[in-house]
Amino acid sequence: MSAPRFRRWIASWFIGVVAVVFLIELWLWNGLKRGMALLGQLPGLRQLEHWIAGLPPAGAALMFVAPTTLILPIKLFALKMIMGGHLLQGAGVILAAKLAATALFARVYVLTQPALMRVQWFVRLHAAVLRWRVWVYRQIESHPLWRALRRRMLRWRAELEAQRGRNTRWERRLKAARRLDRMRRRATTPSVG
Repeated sequence: MSAPRFRRWIASWFIGVVAVVFLIELWLWNGLKRGMALLGQLPGLRQLEHWIAGLPPAGAALMFVAPTTLILPIKLFALKMIMGGHLLQGAGVILAAKLAATALFARVYVLTQPALMRVQWFVRLHAAVLRWRVWVYRQIESHPLWRALRRRMLRWRAELEAQRGRNTRWERRLKAARRLDRMRRRATTPSVG
């Protein structure tokens, strides 16, 4: 295998793995954000969320890093479990901690974003991260594996919704994804003549 071909092969696998990770991240982020918003409707948590949303920028920045900081001791405990020979239990604790931290981070981000957008360094960091994320998504969305995974996921959702009797929304999305994929293929296929 030649060096350029090998690099393309490695890049293709890397983009494929990143596509799967982004798909999982997108699914988790949206689902956990909705779940935490529902949880935030509980009486005690509603007041806490109102307090967090009203924090000044410095307090919002502190709350913004809190989920990562609070979860660190749990992860260290899980590492101790793994080193003690409890590999599956430790990995389960790490996974549960990561899910909890992601859910909490998603909610805190929504609550603190208005205050944080008044801090210049955060605005610059936020813009840079969003630019990077758009670039990465463009790279991934152009990959055939991503398009295949996306179509498969939309097909599963449409089938699930059809079984439940609510098929219109996901069928429309699946048809739109197919049309978009056909348009992309036509745009990348060189015309003869």
